[in-house]
Amino acid sequence: MLVIVLFILLLNIVSIVLMYYCLGDLNKKEKLIFIAAGIALMYALTTITYWISTSGIEISKVSEMGKDLITFLFVPINSIIILPLLAKSYYRYKMGNLSGAVLRNRGILLGIILVILLIIECKYFKSIQEQVVSLIEENQSVYYQEETQNIIQDTNSINEIQDTNSITNNIENLTTNILENNTNIVDNDITIQ
Repeated sequence: MLVIVLFILLLNIVSIVLMYYCLGDLNKKEKLIFIAAGIALMYALTTITYWISTSGIEISKVSEMGKDLITFLFVPINSIIILPLLAKSYYRYKMGNLSGAVLRNRGILLGIILVILLIIECKYFKSIQEQVVSLIEENQSVYYQEETQNIIQDTNSINEIQDTNSITNNIENLTTNILENNTNIVDNDITIQ
């Protein structure tokens, strides 16, 4: 798990650094606003995509952890694919090297690419969630089967103990009867003599 968290952290750093350098000579405040807004937008879009992909699937605690992991993994991936290109175009627009119409067209093209990417991710997220639910159900089934088997074994053990107690009681009763009969026979023998 630590390796995955470090990998996600590395992806986020790469995403931020790429955007920072693509924004060129803009002041730091403008860069930070662009980076924060871009990451917030990617987080919102990725979360909405995940939510759409899991509609109709029962969410459990494990699924919540999976949601966080998937979301935090795909936010920087989406950011790396889309935001540096948008940042570079925005920088060129701010420097006067790109017209507003060209920036708008590039934004629309990147938006279309992002929508296609999110549709693919939606199908992927749904597949992952279904696999997680399947594994949880399988583990619960195995657990219930083991518990049922343990209960049956315990019941059999109790029945064996009861059978053993019953047999012991029967032997004691038989022994007592034999001793009483032997005592009666000996008493009858003594009386007859």
